[in-house]
This record gives sequence, structure tokens and C-alpha cells, in this order.
Amino acid sequence: MAATAMFSAVAATGVASARTSHAAKMASETKTAHIAGTLPAEGIFDNCGISANLTTCEQDLLNMHQAGFQVAVVGFQWDSLSDLSAYAAYAQSIGMSVMWAINDPGFWGGAWIGSSAAADWGAFSSACGCTDTTQVLDYMIQWLGALPATYGYYAADDEVISPVERGGLTQYVNEIKALDPAAMVMIGSAVSQGTSYASTGATLGTEIYPETTGNLMPAGKNASTWDGIQQSVSQDQRAANQYGTPSAFILQAFTFGDNLTDGEDVGVCNAGMSSAQCAGLLSYPSASTQLQLRNEVLEHAHPKLILWYTFSESYGQGDRWSGLSNAVEAPYPAAATVARAKHSKSHERHRAKRHSKHAKRHSKHAKRHSKHAKRHTTRAKNRRTRALGNRGYTLRV
Repeated sequence: MAATAMFSAVAATGVASARTSHAAKMASETKTAHIAGTLPAEGIFDNCGISANLTTCEQDLLNMHQAGFQVAVVGFQWDSLSDLSAYAAYAQSIGMSVMWAINDPGFWGGAWIGSSAAADWGAFSSACGCTDTTQVLDYMIQWLGALPATYGYYAADDEVISPVERGGLTQYVNEIKALDPAAMVMIGSAVSQGTSYASTGATLGTEIYPETTGNLMPAGKNASTWDGIQQSVSQDQRAANQYGTPSAFILQAFTFGDNLTDGEDVGVCNAGMSSAQCAGLLSYPSASTQLQLRNEVLEHAHPKLILWYTFSESYGQGDRWSGLSNAVEAPYPAAATVARAKHSKSHERHRAKRHSKHAKRHSKHAKRHSKHAKRHTTRAKNRRTRALGNRGYTLRV
């Protein structure tokens, strides 16, 4: 994981100072996110082309910030370093952070989006004067990690990963974490994949996209769907606990079935339809559904980050943006507070039971030790008595 000599010589001091500040900020955020009752950061995906539409992308950031978001997830494969720097600087100036979407399978052993690291990430390859995959990745992460607005990396997406690549994916995740240990490294994971990639060491961004053709509210009338969501959320939190990573979730802010394949999967569309015809038969989640999705996550997990997919299907689309903003800015749900309290009490009861068992075992050990000590003392006295008696002395005790 060697950085290129050019980057190290020119920017090592700047990177070190920026990373120290960034690491301190991220450590503080991590600590805050684990306080019960504290809302996690929330973000949203944006497919804005930064170099092609820098002003528009910056306006997107402002709209996100005003709606209560703190993190934007953006792709940057074809953008110049100067535009990325300007975008990140603007994000920081308004209180936004950026999660950079890398998601190029070539980095972990899959097929490149184009043909190679140098070809797919030309701006970084040119800047470091390198073509080797590891060198390009190392330079990219160090350069992005030096930007104070960097929150983390959307390293891989469920659509382009497979179980046979888990080893390479793990190495890739470790490479990024070694270069930028303060940042979140996320893998987007479909519910159907379960916790397959939790062992890579990445934060799983579990997609919670209810497959429905109608409104899921009230929740009581759609109990089976919400029960399934609760199980998925709980399962992924357990996996995060097991592997020592933060949990994260990606929630629905798009029309499920906005592409024909998804529509066919839920049995609503057929191959003879266009994407537009299919999308017309499905619905964008209601504001109450989005709020319930968020609250379910907070009740059954303690995520560091909640993301929404996607900006383009919510902003400027009637009441969608205001509904999503209301969900994002809603207070910590009372039900989650009660659930946490119950969990805390249960945890304390278990601790008390374990402590009681340990105390009883300790008492038994102490009694056995006392008996052994008495026997030892008695034997010692007897030996001394015999020894002194043999020498003609009288032992006083």
C-alpha cells in the first residue's frame, strides 16, 4: 500500500495536517452517533456530474442541507481534481460532507468499468503519473482523504459484487481503511444478500426497499411487510456488532419498479412494457411510509448513517421533497427510546445475573481457599510441633 513518491513529496505535510483534523472530527461524530437517543447522520445519493454541472451540483448540496441532510453520495469518475476540490470546499462551507462513490469492480478483481485503473480514473492517474492499480487507488484515497469534507467512500454496490470476489473485496476495503482510517468505507448490500459481505470489514449499507404497489401505511394493515423489515434491520445490526463496524441503511426515495426488471420481479410489469409504463403502475413511497422506514431503523438498530436513494426522484417532484425532509428532520421516535430503555434494562439484568454468578463462584472459591489455608496452617503447626518436640522444645501457640 505504498503511496507514489510524487504525491508523498509534494503533499505529505498537507495530507497529514488535514487528516489529523478530519480524524478528530470523525472520531467525535462516531462517539456522538452511539449515544442512545441521538439521531444519526442522514444523506442522499446524487447523480450530478460535478465537472459538467458544478454550479448545479453545488445547488443540490444547498437543497440537501436545507432539507436536513448532512451527507451527499456522489460519483466522480470523469471529473477533474480541481472541480472535485471546489465541490468539496463548497460542501464544507455549508456544513455538508461527501461520501465518494468509487464502486469500480476492477479494484477488487472484477471487470473494470472501462479497461483499467488508469483508463477509468484518468484524472488521478495523470496527477500521480502512475498506471498501476494499487498506485492509482492509493493516490485517489489519499487525495480525497485530505479534503476536510470527506465523510467516507461508497466502495462497492450490490449490483456489481459477487461472493467469489469476497477475498479481493476484503483486501480492497482494508486498503482504503489503512489509507484513511477515520472514514467510513461502505458496501451497498441488497436484502437478498443478507450479511454476506459483513466479514469484509466494510460498513454494510443495507438497502431497505419494500416491494410494493401501494401505500404501506397504516403499518398494522401491512404487518408482514414491516415484520420483514424489522428482521432485516435487526439482523444487520447484529452483524455490525459481530464484526465491530458501524451499521448503516439505505432507504427508499424512489419508485420501486422504475426499471422494468424490478417491476417484473414484483409481478406488476411484463417484458412487453416500456420502463415508463412499468413505473406508472408502481408508486413512490408515501411520506408516512418513509417516516416509518426511518423509525423502524432507529428502533431496531443504532446506525451511524442513514442514506436515501435518490435525489433525482425526490427533489422537485411535487410533495416528495417536503415529505422526505419531514422524515429526515423528525425527532428521535419515542418507540425507539422505549425499545432502547427495554434493551438497556435487559442488558443490566443480564449483567446483574452474570455478576451474581461470578460473586457466588468467587464465594465458593474463597471458602475453598479458607479451608485449604486452615489445613495448611494446621499441618504447618503439626510439622513445627514435631520438629521442636524432637529437639526438646515446647511450642506455644
